[in-house]
Amino acid sequence: MSAICLILNSPDIEGAILQVEENRQYINLAELRVDLLKPSERTRAAELPEKVQIPLILTIRLAEDGGRWGINGESEAERINLFLALLNSAPWSFVDIEGNHPLTEVRRAAEAVGAKIIRSVHDFSDNLLSGPVPVLTDLISRLGAEGNILKIAANCADSAALLNLARAAAATKFLDKKILIAMGEYGSPSRILSQRHGSLWTYATSLREMKSQPGQLQPKTLEKLYRFRKIDKSTPLFAVVGNPIAHSKSPVIHNRWLQDLDVEGTYIPIRTDNLAGTLETCDIWDISGLSVTIPHKEVALTLADSASNLAQKTGSANTLIKTSGGWRAENTDAEGFLQSLKEGMGTSSEETLFGRKALIIGAGGAARAVAHVLCNVGMKLTILNRSIDKARTLAEECKAEWGPLDKKALPKLASGIFLAVQTTSLGMPPNERIDPIPWWNPVGCSFVYDVIYGSSETPFLRRAQVAGCQTISGLAMFKAQARLQFQLFTGIVPPSPV
Repeated sequence: MSAICLILNSPDIEGAILQVEENRQYINLAELRVDLLKPSERTRAAELPEKVQIPLILTIRLAEDGGRWGINGESEAERINLFLALLNSAPWSFVDIEGNHPLTEVRRAAEAVGAKIIRSVHDFSDNLLSGPVPVLTDLISRLGAEGNILKIAANCADSAALLNLARAAAATKFLDKKILIAMGEYGSPSRILSQRHGSLWTYATSLREMKSQPGQLQPKTLEKLYRFRKIDKSTPLFAVVGNPIAHSKSPVIHNRWLQDLDVEGTYIPIRTDNLAGTLETCDIWDISGLSVTIPHKEVALTLADSASNLAQKTGSANTLIKTSGGWRAENTDAEGFLQSLKEGMGTSSEETLFGRKALIIGAGGAARAVAHVLCNVGMKLTILNRSIDKARTLAEECKAEWGPLDKKALPKLASGIFLAVQTTSLGMPPNERIDPIPWWNPVGCSFVYDVIYGSSETPFLRRAQVAGCQTISGLAMFKAQARLQFQLFTGIVPPSPV
């Protein structure tokens, strides 16, 4: 079972002790970053093992490897002497030595006192994970053959880099003493699923003394949200894939259902700029269910091996289920939207919508689900989108009017609107201050709906509220479609509301 290692990044020993105590219930071991201590505190590092009574990694990291040793003129000879002094004066469980620095004296001293050696490689250039997989595999095999614990922490620039890590880990699964970490937001899944790629432990930060780097997580988050130490090689895994993804509430809601219903499994976020590559990564890690969000809903349908009638009809998939025949595409957005719309309007009937005019802003995956639902209940649609071709294609499917997303289209196409639905990503991070259609005057529109669920007051909804429109945020739709997804993932209908 993989463990959680807390990075002790305090500038003083008292702070390091406090970091351990605040996280003790969630961690198995800790790494003392001596290079991050104030110079006056570095010799005091020998006090820590006895005071915290947990396995400790002794690390004095060079600036070239992401540390601070040498920034203030410290020499390599001084680093070696500090290593030797600390190893001979306290019981350290591990010592971290860079893979490109032999440090023979330090290795001998560590072996003499029974401290296990970690040979670490840190790459911040994007080159290691973005290069050929055989090169990475060879590095892992070569350093792993020394008999020490191998650690590779490499910057993960995109989905392809994460896939390369997964491939290399699968190719070196025979090595049982390794730690593989993809750094950055794209690499965050490698920290949560360290058990899946054979890592002895993952690294976490307390955030007490230093801001987390993108992709890093706190021990409490790993344990309480993702149930990290219950993840083994057979644990069911689910994920939400999109770009961006950091704002997603899906991990919170799905993991809450899994835990409240005592269902085995965990649900993680995966940022992806290449869904095809991410699906291969999911195959390697045996992830069996995916929530698909912006901007991948349409391509998800094209990559699926099979699809439900609704997914085919709407032309988009917000859900992928792994079956014996490959990935099956589903769409829970359509039903989730209709349920939440009727709830927001205070009606259980669809007759209120029949014959009325609806404005749909956008023509992506969410817009496709919304358009087909509203078309089915008899509304007259107008679709505005930055890409004219996408607006035209969707409009032709729904026998709707269409036009460009600019003020020139409004006098003719955006009058007499009963319901306006905003489906683009504008209004969510990193574009949370942007109104996708600032020139439209919503006065006279009865209902204004924004499918973005992160905020009840997007610029679009805020302006509609001022104009006297009844507004509906996307949170209700998010919960409704998520319940349907959870049922597809697990076969269990979760409670509502959440």
